[in-house]
Amino acid sequence: MINAPDVWDPTLDVGDPIIDGQHRTLYRMIVDLDKSMSREAFGQAVLDALNGMKAYARTHFQHEEDLMERSAWPGLVAHKALHTSFMQKAAQFGGNALADSEWTSLDMLRYLMDWLVKHIRVHDRAFFTWLSQR
Repeated sequence: MINAPDVWDPTLDVGDPIIDGQHRTLYRMIVDLDKSMSREAFGQAVLDALNGMKAYARTHFQHEEDLMERSAWPGLVAHKALHTSFMQKAAQFGGNALADSEWTSLDMLRYLMDWLVKHIRVHDRAFFTWLSQR
């Protein structure tokens, strides 16, 4: 498994309590999925967890995009494209999860965690830095 740290890294906080809480929830969902898979829960269990995370991510992305739109952030279109790309990739994993459960699940975990951490550190932070300087 990916053995993600069980504890949230506070350097990932962007300074907005709602967004930070949503990020923590997404992180926790990935960590919980990793733990579940370490107990060899694959197949439908992975698909169910992925679907729950996708639903939560969709809500989070909409909240984040609404905030960016209200703030008139010039990077909104590019940011939305990143969210769309994530959802498309997550859908691909869902389509493959039952066919090749263990390897697909490991690839999915690595992708989800890497994407989330990089997205927060680079893209979300860019917005919140811009917002704080206005």
